[in-house]
Amino acid sequence: MKNKIITLLRENTWLNGGNLFVSHHGWGNGYVVIFKGHTMYGKHYDEVPVDVHGGLTFSKYANEINWPEITEEMKDGWVFGFDTAHYSDDMERWPKEAVERETENLKSQFVELSPDFPVYPFKFS
Repeated sequence: MKNKIITLLRENTWLNGGNLFVSHHGWGNGYVVIFKGHTMYGKHYDEVPVDVHGGLTFSKYANEINWPEITEEMKDGWVFGFDTAHYSDDMERWPKEAVERETENLKSQFVELSPDFPVYPFKFS
């Protein structure tokens, strides 16, 4: 399972909740789920060397998360995520499509951090 990396998205509907002071945010948050055997499994988000919007802001064992997006397949995974609720974030800069792209960017970086990621030396042709 160490090669498997799953992405998921969560809409920021919880931020609205009638609070007028919390209205500036993007569409949602992006997450990747990794599994035992991956070098970053079990790490705190501050320990992971990735470059994603606003930095990683979440890490937790999937079994401890009560979200409808967490499927049975993900239950043994470790979840990392970023959010679009930073100072200058808004729906124009961070619509769902941008969150999807950034989540795929994050997934690519976790693939590179995987112990089984094939590293090919660069050769000029």
